[in-house]
Amino acid sequence: MKAKFDGYNWLARLERGEKLVESLDRLIIEQDIKTAWLFGIGAASSAEVGYYDLKNKDYVWKKVDKDLEILSLQGNLTLGEDKPLIHLHGLFSDESGKTFGGHVKDLTVSITCELFLHNWFAGQGITRFIDPDTGLKLLDL
Repeated sequence: MKAKFDGYNWLARLERGEKLVESLDRLIIEQDIKTAWLFGIGAASSAEVGYYDLKNKDYVWKKVDKDLEILSLQGNLTLGEDKPLIHLHGLFSDESGKTFGGHVKDLTVSITCELFLHNWFAGQGITRFIDPDTGLKLLDL
């Protein structure tokens, strides 16, 4: 991953073969990013996406192993206890134009992935708490 900081925001580019979550974790730790909103586009050779099954309080994952356009990545980065927490959603399309999306567990870049991270500068960063009703880690505001 290559990245530049303009004093307020990060612009990053992942290269062919890089894993999104691993690359983001490394950038967040190396640059001490506490909290940020993330947006991105690009292409992937595989993606693992899912949805949250509220009844069972667990994610249902599906891995797609083929070339995909990354139409949109949106999410946020917050502080975790031992590593950053990345909450990311994505919209993808395949060679036929069929679209699908959901919560992104990870993806592998096939050509490039361009990311914009908008820093949150208020205080030391945002953490999350586990909501007892849903079982999800929600923003602790």
